[in-house]
Amino acid sequence: MKISSKIKLAAFLLFIIIGTLGFEMAWVSALSLKNIRQIQLLSEKIRLLNEIKLLGYKLIKEISDYIDGQNPYDKTDYFYFSTLINEKLVSIESLFADKEEKTAFEAIKEQWKNLSSCSLGILEEATKLTSKEHLEAKKEEIEKREYYKFDKIIADFQNRVYLQAINSIAEKEQQLVRFSQTVFPLSFLCSGVILWLVYRWQNLGISLPLQKLIEVVENGKAEPKKIIFPSFHGEIGKLSEAFAHLFEKIDKFQSKLIESEKIASIGAMAAAVAHGIKNPLSSIRALAEVSLLQDNLDESAKETLKEIIKETDTLNNRINHLLSYTKPSVPNRHPTNLNDLLRALIPSIARTLPKAITIDLQLDPSLPPILSDSSQIEQVIIELLTNAINASEKGGLIQIITRSDPVQKEVLLEIVDHGKGIPNAIIDTIFQPFFTTSTEGTGLGLAIAKRYSEQNGGLLTIQSEVDKGTIASIKFSSFNG
Repeated sequence: MKISSKIKLAAFLLFIIIGTLGFEMAWVSALSLKNIRQIQLLSEKIRLLNEIKLLGYKLIKEISDYIDGQNPYDKTDYFYFSTLINEKLVSIESLFADKEEKTAFEAIKEQWKNLSSCSLGILEEATKLTSKEHLEAKKEEIEKREYYKFDKIIADFQNRVYLQAINSIAEKEQQLVRFSQTVFPLSFLCSGVILWLVYRWQNLGISLPLQKLIEVVENGKAEPKKIIFPSFHGEIGKLSEAFAHLFEKIDKFQSKLIESEKIASIGAMAAAVAHGIKNPLSSIRALAEVSLLQDNLDESAKETLKEIIKETDTLNNRINHLLSYTKPSVPNRHPTNLNDLLRALIPSIARTLPKAITIDLQLDPSLPPILSDSSQIEQVIIELLTNAINASEKGGLIQIITRSDPVQKEVLLEIVDHGKGIPNAIIDTIFQPFFTTSTEGTGLGLAIAKRYSEQNGGLLTIQSEVDKGTIASIKFSSFNG
């Protein structure tokens, strides 16, 4: 998993923790608000019942005042309070939805009907001027029996509502306590586990691998060749691979730098050798050629002079080989067709082939050009052909093959021999300067071929199997103008 994805996932888990805690707080708030509203509703019921009870008390008082003084205003007030009680009972009936509350409320309404009926009867008798004693007895009966029942029913209902409110508060308090004791610790425990997992994930997946990678890099500064990068998963693994690739390039660069310094030293030595040896060699060869023109030489002397000329030529060629390797050269690259280059070069080489060796050209007619210095590519072909000829037996076959890859936009040159091959033990050292298995070679042929190939954008590789032959391949990028 990518580091960015890990960070996003960790942030998402933290968001879940915060969201869970927020949800819990919101749930507690909603539950508390619901409890408060329930208590407010119970308080409202108690207040309305108190109002009805107070109106009933006022109604009885107006009856008493009317009987005592027969003031018509007292009768009007009676009907006003009676109407108010009726309206109150109708308006608050919907508040009592519970079955027990409905039953109690119906009892209040029924008792109110009895109280209202009795009080109206007294008013009618008072209007008919019934005896004072009879009216006082009726009034006392209403106050002590009907109003008492009305007041007691309302009071009992109020007490029931009070108890319901108290029990509701206690129950809701217990719910909150249980919720707090259960959900909050569980929530914090889950949050702690998630945070620990995020920390462990971040520590094992990011911090520790980076720390180990840094330690490896720090320890490998002194000896980059001995550094071994650990293997990790994901992006840290890719970073480790990138560091390994970088150190590999640094190692190759150091090797090339050392080789360049070696070549510079050899170049200085070669220049001194060329200056000190080539001129005397030329003089020796010239004297030998002049001596061969004398008529009084016997056959033994002539053979000796010819051997001197041959050996001076061999020594001169080796010096030129050394100079061509050590002398810095900048390729003059231009579009070159390998097929044309091979058709012009191979005939001159074929005329000097020893041991009846055959060269077979297999050229791709659709081969695109490459961008190269033709003289350097000729030298590369000559060096590779020389090695192939030296490795081949009498009557051997050397194949020179060209082909193209339109998809990869590449041109391939192969020189194949069927000779003795190269042992695996030395295959990695054949491009090193002065490495040779031949008593007559300088050890610079493949080194020159590799350098010139790379200077012209080519990649030279050697594949070989003992007693079966060798394939020298050079891969170039095609030139499309």
